[in-house]
Amino acid sequence: MNQEIFVGIDLGTTGMKIIFMDTDGTILAKNYVDYPILNPEQGYAEQRPSDWWQGLCKISTEVLNEHPGLKDRIACIGISGQMHTQVYLDNNNRILRNAITWMDQRTRKLVERYNAKEENRMIISDYTLNSLSTTYTAPHIVWVKEEEPDIYRKTEKVLLAKDYIKYMLTGEMVTDYSDAVGTLLFNTVKKKWSDEMFRLFDLAPSLMPEVDKSAQVIGRITPEAASITGLPEGTPVINGSADQAATSLGAGVIHPGEVTAIVGTAGVISVISDEPIADPEHRVLCWNYCLEDKWVNLGIMQTAGESLNWFKRTFDSESDAVFDIYNQEIANIADGSEGLIFLPYLMGERSPHWDSEARGVFFGMSMNHNKYHFVKSIMEGVSFAFKNNLEVMESLGINIDKLRLLGGGSKSEEWLNIMAKVLNKKISPVKVAETGALGSSILCGLALGVYDSLDDVVSRLTMTGKEYYYEEIPEIYYKNYNKYKKIYQRTKDIFKL
Repeated sequence: MNQEIFVGIDLGTTGMKIIFMDTDGTILAKNYVDYPILNPEQGYAEQRPSDWWQGLCKISTEVLNEHPGLKDRIACIGISGQMHTQVYLDNNNRILRNAITWMDQRTRKLVERYNAKEENRMIISDYTLNSLSTTYTAPHIVWVKEEEPDIYRKTEKVLLAKDYIKYMLTGEMVTDYSDAVGTLLFNTVKKKWSDEMFRLFDLAPSLMPEVDKSAQVIGRITPEAASITGLPEGTPVINGSADQAATSLGAGVIHPGEVTAIVGTAGVISVISDEPIADPEHRVLCWNYCLEDKWVNLGIMQTAGESLNWFKRTFDSESDAVFDIYNQEIANIADGSEGLIFLPYLMGERSPHWDSEARGVFFGMSMNHNKYHFVKSIMEGVSFAFKNNLEVMESLGINIDKLRLLGGGSKSEEWLNIMAKVLNKKISPVKVAETGALGSSILCGLALGVYDSLDDVVSRLTMTGKEYYYEEIPEIYYKNYNKYKKIYQRTKDIFKL
């Protein structure tokens, strides 16, 4: 008997994946399409929602044409997507302008204006447990209201990226807790839209859709959507979640204190808890998770793996084969890179500093350093950034013992050893090819009642590899990490000159 299939759609920043997975987590087919990021002005970052929808139609029909036997087995569709990015619709549900993405920096002065008043900062902190930055949706909507009043007057609904695709599939407008929190219009503790935040930003609450849990069917594939995507008419579609939440769930994080660490383009540490834990200094975030009555604290670093990619592109080649050479050569470099210390702030830094002016630093260069000292110091510097965020989380009373590692950095044996030594925690790479799709599939199974026990399905479907652990931090890493923190403190004012 053929197993049912869950379809996972991941609406990323640079492209979209569709993955067909059975209930045992086996990937049966997948496809991908990319789309551009538009930069109409310096600091702007927009996308065309039509590119997302046309991309989904293309990759879905291609898979089902190539594998026609899959269609009748599709039981449910789940979707995860980039946070914060918003779509503006008029009263006929037509797109009014390009979507403004989470990367967009046009609201910098607006954010400074709101943050200049202590009363504003306190209201935001009290109701969202977070602080205002250019990433969030709310300041983008305020910008449209102030700078594009004709567009704002015509705006009937503002949908987040994945929720727009759900609307196109089902005709329903709904979001979930894990994505709603990224608007900064959401009460993180009470799990509902915040009247206080709408008043603060002078926005109409009616702009936002309904909000509910992730593992819930919100609609079914319409005849119109079925005809152009190939997906079966009437197939249930669940509410879904933010991409970072689906990825953590697919990595097996379901219990308090469990951690995912992504060493990808950016760096992300996510720790789950049974209650919201606010950082009074707002160094790390507190967001809702894709599981009911669960929250996560997140540390987000701007250029983690991208720091090494930058070095490769600038001083070697575009070929990823260079990474194999790096791993071979740095094995001959002593821990601590002979005093060379790297600050991975090539595009500013988010957690824990929230300093857009910060920049990368190589400190302690000498005549005895060669190229591979720089490579190893980059890996060490990124590891120091992770440690910095872990220390903040532990200062909030969060107990962290083990990390599940994802991203390109988790594929490097040398980097795994460096991370284990620097962090002084047990770390294991996740051995699941598509954690976001697996997370969406788990949510589909929970919504349909296919999986009786969350613990059971996670233990069956999520896997980790070899565990790396060192009982003590090497003295050189203890010394260099303390220097690393001091270097930033003593240079941060210089960056602003």
